[in-house]
Amino acid sequence: MIIFAIVVALVVARAPFGRWLYAVGGNERAAELSGVPVKRVKMRVYMVSGCMAALAGLIIASELTAAAPAAGETYEMNAIAAVVIGGASLAGGRGDVKGALIGAFVIGFLNDGLVLVGVSSFWQTFLKGLVIVLAVMLDQGQQRLERSRAAAQAAQEVKREAARIEQAVATPGGAPA
Repeated sequence: MIIFAIVVALVVARAPFGRWLYAVGGNERAAELSGVPVKRVKMRVYMVSGCMAALAGLIIASELTAAAPAAGETYEMNAIAAVVIGGASLAGGRGDVKGALIGAFVIGFLNDGLVLVGVSSFWQTFLKGLVIVLAVMLDQGQQRLERSRAAAQAAQEVKREAARIEQAVATPGGAPA
């Protein structure tokens, strides 16, 4: 896992594919207009995802010494919760490997803690879902705050520019002071 995380972090940070990945996740149409091979990027992501799911299935089967079709039934929720807790946006275009690993550790500790306390599997699933909902709400609130700050900053710049133009017009000869 550590080797895979390091390889993925390097690819995301330094390879063109990593930039393409964020571009496609952020805005697929804009990425396509920018020259990103969107279909190829998506195909590669699905291929890597399938390979990692197969590897996880092999690990689970080796732990159980049997292949049960329902063995990984709730793991997708753990994966979503881990990346959302780690800072990835469900809207796409944001997140990193370090955050996903931290989120995975948090979910792992949450799972272990709930089992040690004796919480039923139903309530464990409920609590993980609640964590996802709260993380998404925090993410949406943060995005709204960033958008409102950007809008306020743009409005300030427009006011400054309008004041500069007003001053230029009020100055004799029309030249700025």
